Amino acid sequence: MYTITKGPSKLVTHRRTAWQQVERQLDGGQAGEGGPRPVQYVERTPDPRLQSFVPIDLDEWWAQQFLARITSCS
Repeated sequence: MYTITKGPSKLVTHRRTAWQQVERQLDGGQAGEGGPRPVQYVERTPDPRLQSFVPIDLDEWWAQQFLARITSCS
């Protein structure tokens, strides 16, 4: 099992807070402390090779891995 110590936990919290601020700004909120607003990149001409691409749900994937480990240990 993995253990999250205080240092990495603070880093995760900092990154989550920073990302939430970016999301608020992208959704039309105010820019942080008079700084520039984030720029969201949008592909104008999508690559035709990627039309069949389906993103994977990492939460679901990790849940499946976890259940597979539990099942194999039983």
